[in-house]
Amino acid sequence: MKKVTRRGFLHGSLVTTAGIAAASSTPGRSALAAGVVDPAAAIGPQRELVVVQTTVNGKNVALTVTPDEPVVESLRRRLGLTGTKRSCGSGTCGACTVHLDGEPTCSCLLPTTAVEGRQITTVEGLSAKGPLHPVQRAFMAEDALQCGFCTPGFVVQASAFHDEWRRVHGTDEPGADVIADALAGHLCRCGAYPQIYAAVQAACRGDFDHADPIPPRLEARQKVTGAAVYTVDVQLEGMLYGAVLRSPHGHAVLNSLDLGPAQALPGVKAVIRLVPDGAVVRYADQAIAAVAAVDEAAARQAVAAMVSDYTPRPHVLNLDDAQAPAAPVIWDRPKAAPSASGSRVLKAKWSGNVRGPFSSGILGKPKAAGKRVDAALAQGRVAALTVQTQAQIHTALEPHAAVAWYKSAAEGTERGQIPRPTVELWVSTQAVSDAAEEVAKRWKLRRQDVRVHSPHTGGAFGAKATMSTETLVAVELSKAAGAPVRVVWDRAEELAVGGYRPAQRITTQVAHTPQGGLDALRGISWTNSGVAVGQVSGMVARLLYKSDYKQLDDYDVVTNTPPGKPFRGPGGPTQIFALEQVIDELSTKLGQDPITLRRAWDQHPGRLRLYDWIESQPVWRDRAGLPRQGRFRQGVGVAIANWFTFENPGAVVQIDADSDRILVSSAVQDMGQGARTVLAENVARVMGIRPHDVTVRVGDSADPGGVASVGSCTTLSAGPAAAQAAEQLVQELLAVCRDELGWADAEAVGGGVAHGGAVTAWRDALAATGPLRVIGKRKRDPGGYFLPFGVEGLKIGKTLAAAVQLTQVQVDTWLGRTEVQGVWIGVAAGRMHAPILARSQVQGAVVQGIGYALYEERRMDPTTGQLLTRNMDDYRIAGIGDIPQITVKFDDQPLDGVLGGGIGVGEVCTLPTAASIANAVKDATGWRPTALPLRPDRLLEGLA
Repeated sequence: MKKVTRRGFLHGSLVTTAGIAAASSTPGRSALAAGVVDPAAAIGPQRELVVVQTTVNGKNVALTVTPDEPVVESLRRRLGLTGTKRSCGSGTCGACTVHLDGEPTCSCLLPTTAVEGRQITTVEGLSAKGPLHPVQRAFMAEDALQCGFCTPGFVVQASAFHDEWRRVHGTDEPGADVIADALAGHLCRCGAYPQIYAAVQAACRGDFDHADPIPPRLEARQKVTGAAVYTVDVQLEGMLYGAVLRSPHGHAVLNSLDLGPAQALPGVKAVIRLVPDGAVVRYADQAIAAVAAVDEAAARQAVAAMVSDYTPRPHVLNLDDAQAPAAPVIWDRPKAAPSASGSRVLKAKWSGNVRGPFSSGILGKPKAAGKRVDAALAQGRVAALTVQTQAQIHTALEPHAAVAWYKSAAEGTERGQIPRPTVELWVSTQAVSDAAEEVAKRWKLRRQDVRVHSPHTGGAFGAKATMSTETLVAVELSKAAGAPVRVVWDRAEELAVGGYRPAQRITTQVAHTPQGGLDALRGISWTNSGVAVGQVSGMVARLLYKSDYKQLDDYDVVTNTPPGKPFRGPGGPTQIFALEQVIDELSTKLGQDPITLRRAWDQHPGRLRLYDWIESQPVWRDRAGLPRQGRFRQGVGVAIANWFTFENPGAVVQIDADSDRILVSSAVQDMGQGARTVLAENVARVMGIRPHDVTVRVGDSADPGGVASVGSCTTLSAGPAAAQAAEQLVQELLAVCRDELGWADAEAVGGGVAHGGAVTAWRDALAATGPLRVIGKRKRDPGGYFLPFGVEGLKIGKTLAAAVQLTQVQVDTWLGRTEVQGVWIGVAAGRMHAPILARSQVQGAVVQGIGYALYEERRMDPTTGQLLTRNMDDYRIAGIGDIPQITVKFDDQPLDGVLGGGIGVGEVCTLPTAASIANAVKDATGWRPTALPLRPDRLLEGLA
C-alpha cells in the first residue's frame, strides 16, 4: 500500500469554559469557587485582540476577545456565566441560546464582535433582579428536565415565547403544534419533551405567575437557573487545554510521528504519544497523540503541526465485508480486543474476524431446542424473521469531558507525610468510585490518593460507565505538564468515538405446538461493535416467554470502526425488535389477537394486569375502524419487554445530622435519573419530613457508597441503603434523647421526637443532642438472587422489570414518512420511589426508542472509513415536534422479595418501542419492517 504523510488531523474547536475557579492544594481535596479568567491569560500568544463593549444581564461589560471568539465562550470563560452551554457547536441543539436585544439567539455561531452595544440576557439573567420567571417555575413543577444540560437553552427560548404569547393571547393555552414550532431549534437527548410541553402550557395559562413551586426533583432550581455545575464548566487556576491528534485512516500502520513542530510552538506545555511507531491503527479517529497548551487555539495549532506517516491497509466497516474470504484480519492477537460491554469478556472461539458463538440459551437445552425448531419447520409450525439494526450513537449533550490535576509527590504531600503523588479529577461519568479505582490502578496510586468529582452529569446512557480516552489523555498531559489539564470532545469527536449501540443482524425462529402453545425458540445474533467484542444480546430474548427449549447464540464480528459501548438496555431493543415482530406474525398465523397470544405465553404477574389497561384504551378497542387504505394509513402495534434486576450489594449511604441540616451523601451519580431525589425521598419517608428538608450530596468519590449508575441499579441499591441510614439515625437519636436528655418516653413521630406530651422537631432535638453521623448499608434482598455469585460487583435479582407498549402510527404512503401519533406504556416494576421522576424516565426512554426506530443512523464513508454523520444535523435525534402524547401507567404493587418494594425503570421502557412501532406499521400497511431506522426509502421500497 502507498505510504501517506499528513499534517495533524483533528475535528474542530474545543469547548472552553469558566465560571468555576481555584482548587485547594490539599492532597485529595479541592474547593471550587466562582471566578473568571484574565483575558491576557485566556488568549494565547501573538493573537489579535478586540475590546467589545456590551451589556450582559443588565451590566455594562468590556470583553477582550479574539475576532472569531463566539459569544458562548465569552460568556462562559470571561464572565463565568456557565449556564449557557456549548454542545453541538453548529446551532442545532439550542443549548447555547441567549436573548440578544430580547430575541432568542444561538450564541455558539455568533462572534462576540457582533454584540457591540447590544444587550444580552442569559439564563442567569432571567431571575437576576428578583423572582424566577414563570417558565422557570413551570419547568421545576412539571419536571420538564432530566440531566438538565439542555434546560437553560429551553428555558431561555420558552421564556421569550411565553412573554410574547401572553402579550398577544393573555392566558389562553397554546397548542402543542405551536409550542413545537417555537422550540424546534432545541434538542433534549434525555427525552423530556412531554413535560416541556406541559410546562410551557402551564406557564402560558398563568399557573406559575406568583409563588415558586416545591418541585418533585431536588436539584430542579439549580438546573433551571443555570447554577448546576457540570464537568465542562470546571475552570481551575493555571488550567491548560488538551487536543488530540486522530487517525484519518480506517486501517493503517503508523510508520512515524514527528512531534517536534508541535513542541516548538509558543504556548505548548506538554505533548504525549498514545500510539508508538509501527503500531496498527484500527479505525478512523483513533487517538494517536495529544497536546496541552495555554488555550484551545494553541492546542489545535499544535495538533495541526504534527507530521505523521502511515501505510494504509484495507478496511472493513460492516458485517458482510468483515466476513468475506478476503477480509483483512483486524486482531492478530484477539485477547487485545476491548470490551464492548464495559465488563469482562467471556471466552469464545475466533475465526478471522468472527468471535463466537456464545450461547445465551445454555439453560434452555439448546441442542434439543434446535431439533424441535427443525421438526416444527418441517410441519409448518414456525414463524421466523431476520432483521438488521443500525448503530445508535449515545451523543449525550454534555460530551465526554475530563479535567485532571496530577500532582507530583512533592505537590501532593503535606508537611510530615510520605511523598506520594495524587490525582484530582473532574469527569463526566456514571461512576465516580469506579473511575477513582481505575485511575488508581492505571497510574499505580493508592485509592485514597485519587478523588473524582462529577456533581452533575449531562447525559450518559451507558457511554460513560468506564474510563475513556479523554480521562487517560487528561491525566497523562497533566502529569507531563505539571498543571491541571482540560480535555473535552467536540461534537464531531463525540459522535465518532463517544460510543454507540452496536449494529446487529438477528434471525429469530419461534415454533409453536399444534395446540398453539410455545414450543421452542431459536435465535442467532451477529453484532458489529467495531473493534470491540463481548456485548451479548441473546440473553434478553430468554426473559420474555417461558419455554424449556431455547437456543440463542451470539457472534461478534469485528470491523474497522470505533468500539461500541453499552447503551440503555444493551442488546434489548434489537432483540425485542426481532422477537416481538415474530410473535405478531405468529398471532396472525394462529388467528389470535396479539394481546391474547401474549397473555397465554406471558407469566409476569404485573404485566398480566397491565394488559387490561392496554385493552381498555379506545385506540385499541376501536382499531378495526382505523384507515388502512389511501395515502395516509393508520395502525396500532403492541410489544412487550423484560429487563434484569441488578443490585449493588455494596451500596452505602451516610447521614450527617445537626441542627442546621440533614446531609445525605453517597458516591452515586445523578445523570437525570433522579438519584438525589430517591435518596431524599427515602430518608424523608422514614423521618416524616419533606424531601426538600434533606440536603443530598452525590458525585464525589470521597463519599461512601460507590454505586455506579448503570443497569437501572441505582434506585434499587441506594434507595434502601438511604432508608436504612435514616432508620439508624432515628434510633440513635432516640437513644441519646433517652439516655442524655432524660426523655425516657421518647418516641419517633412524624417530623420529630414525642416526649412528655410534647413533640420536638428533629433539628431542635439535634441541637440539644449534638451532631450525629450514621452509615446505612443495603441489606440482602429477602427474595434472593438469580445467581449465587456477582457479575462485575452486581447481583442479579430473581424479579424482572416488565413493560407493555401500545403505539399508534400514521404512514404517508406517498412520501414514506412514519408519524407516531400516540404511545401508551405500562410498567410493572413495583413501588416507585419517586413516581413523577419515574414517569419522566419512562417517557424519555420511549423518546429515545422513537429516535432509534425512525431517525438515528450512523453513516460511514466506505472509502476512508471516516464518520460521515459528524454533526447533529446529519445525525438526527428526535426533536420535540416528533413526539406525541406518551401516557404512562405503573402497576405499582410492591414487589415481594425486593428491598423497598421497587426496581428501576430506565432500561426496560426503551426496549419495546421500536418493535411496537414496527408492528403498528405492519398493521397500517401490511408491510413488515426488517431494518432500522424505518427510513422513507425503505418504507416506499417495501410498499412497492
